[in-house]
Amino acid sequence: MKKELLEDTRGLLARAGFYISEVCTIRPSSFDFVARRDSALLLVKVLNNIDALSEEVAQELLFLAKHLDGIPLLIGNRTGAGALEDEVVYYRYNVPIITLATLEAYLHGVHPLICAAPGGFYVRLNGERLRRMRAERDISRGQLARMTGVSRRTIRMYEQGERATIEMAEKIAEMLGEDVLQPLDLASFIQEQEMEVNRHFSDCMLSLLEALNVSIIPTDRSPFNAISRFMDEMLLIATECHRVRERARLLSDVSRVVERPSVLFMESTSRTNIAGIPVIGREELSTLDDPLGLFELIRERE
Repeated sequence: MKKELLEDTRGLLARAGFYISEVCTIRPSSFDFVARRDSALLLVKVLNNIDALSEEVAQELLFLAKHLDGIPLLIGNRTGAGALEDEVVYYRYNVPIITLATLEAYLHGVHPLICAAPGGFYVRLNGERLRRMRAERDISRGQLARMTGVSRRTIRMYEQGERATIEMAEKIAEMLGEDVLQPLDLASFIQEQEMEVNRHFSDCMLSLLEALNVSIIPTDRSPFNAISRFMDEMLLIATECHRVRERARLLSDVSRVVERPSVLFMESTSRTNIAGIPVIGREELSTLDDPLGLFELIRERE
């Protein structure tokens, strides 16, 4: 089921004009692939049952989306309790989750209106429009509160963006003559996620880089081992592994889609480039004195 859903998701995005990376076959992985259309970058995870999403995977997915200026997105079919509803945004560990049909509608400009949360389904109200419509109809907060059976404070909270039940939104629409629903933008509801970064690197290459005053933020579930804000640019960093050619090919593809440069560090190599990725050996790295020399070497071998 996951394989079919993954293929359908990739096909949908390709038809919508997205550039798509290869599927990440290196496990574990916080995302299955990345996709870009113009300035919109998606980091996509696909699960048939969304209950399989772990907190650690979700945390890294959110973290990478934040640093790569992308949108983390989980496409799923069901939970243990049953099938997911279309036109509804679900959340697990702050990661937005939608069905494939909801994604298709979203790509055509139809944003979902409903979000699922403990206790049921909710909507967000356009607070500014709610205030304006009240004023145009000469209805005070107190009057609207009495009409809908809630407190003045609750109406004020709705005007400040607090979510409401679907039933309450329908009552307000009935009182005002039209709805004041706020469509959900998947990008705007992403909460910033900070990871606890382990500064005691077991990877000697990362330690050498940090000794050069290169900022290193290691990753655990990605085709790259770390990211770095390097010379005002985000850099994807991979180190040698037993599947180095596969890692380099995948990294090259991901780097192309996210539009960030990447580099591969190896213990010993005569190569300067693999699959389009600059390669730097440990001996070369140890002779460098500052980040600028490293930056120039990377540019030279791209």
